[in-house]
Amino acid sequence: MSHRRGSLSSNDLFPREIDIEICLKTLKIYQKMEGDVNCVVWDASLVLAKYLETISQQKPEFLSGTKVLELGSGLGVVGLTAATLGAQVTLTDLPEALPLLRLNISENKQKICSMGGYAIAEVLVWGDNNSEIHKQEFDMVVLADCVYYEDAVEPLLQTLQNLNYTVMKKPTIYLTQELRDTEVQRKLWSEFYEKLTEMFYVERIPEDEQHINYRSPDIVLLKINKK
Repeated sequence: MSHRRGSLSSNDLFPREIDIEICLKTLKIYQKMEGDVNCVVWDASLVLAKYLETISQQKPEFLSGTKVLELGSGLGVVGLTAATLGAQVTLTDLPEALPLLRLNISENKQKICSMGGYAIAEVLVWGDNNSEIHKQEFDMVVLADCVYYEDAVEPLLQTLQNLNYTVMKKPTIYLTQELRDTEVQRKLWSEFYEKLTEMFYVERIPEDEQHINYRSPDIVLLKINKK
């Protein structure tokens, strides 16, 4: 996987506000002026975060008390939204991504706690089967725009496959991905999707079931369950 910058400087950061309409909370997400892929808010993360909000509006118990794991959290938009909607969330990424991720958790901690949620950040390197994360049980796994680097595809699939699935509990996985129009990215997504469907049941969630203002034909939203 590509290495990502982990150093923080106040001169290098700027906030973006994200409204969670159903609970009248506004998350403050710090981004970097420059850096690698985990330093900005990507559209696919907003699509997934707002989908979780949409379902929570329809089913208030959807995330309340739910144990959620986020893979490739980046700035933490999806995981922090879930936590603000009442989930118990473990956000994960590479070691160098954690300082900014933990800053965003700290910045929004009071709002999350006021809604009964919880958020922590842990290191998870995809493909590391010895991680303690694999011993934990989760109700849900979320990941946004993680199919980006060719050398990360196999480790990501391995991580998804090696989550703690039991007879009593198989976490539902929600994945968003922007379908970028380059030959390399189209090929990468095609390879990932083909291998994913060999291991999992995959359902594409139609746009008309997503948030009315946060959806796009260029961003696929999948609901995934272990076979």
